[in-house]
Amino acid sequence: MSLRLRTLLLIAILLVGGNACLAQTQTPLPPDKIVRLFPTRYKCLDLLELERLEVDPRTNTVRHNNPTEQQLAIDYIAAIAWLHGFFTAVNRTEPGGDATKRTINPSQMMAWIFSYCRTHPSANLLDAALELLEAFRRDSTTGR
Repeated sequence: MSLRLRTLLLIAILLVGGNACLAQTQTPLPPDKIVRLFPTRYKCLDLLELERLEVDPRTNTVRHNNPTEQQLAIDYIAAIAWLHGFFTAVNRTEPGGDATKRTINPSQMMAWIFSYCRTHPSANLLDAALELLEAFRRDSTTGR
């Protein structure tokens, strides 16, 4: 296991450990105050439901027409936020500090995640993010 992956796993363990400590307090925190390791939709089959949303790639605005789609829009934004956090953690632990080289916007990132999830339906958001990270690394070593 590489040092980078160990570091990311250590961060995840610390977040989970922090949640465990919070769970032991006498007065539990409300659900919106507890740090989650993953967004609500983190399994690929659940993430693929987000693909039906209309997203303006120029503004990254998610359009929705009914309450069901409103929740999907919230879940879409949560997935993007999680990916931003993932790549921020990678950038803080790697030399150079810019894993994506700022070559991808959120709607492109989600399109890549959707493509990955269609071919790996039993995977999850972490699997997809790690594979996307590897794709960026391959592109940076081949000069693309």
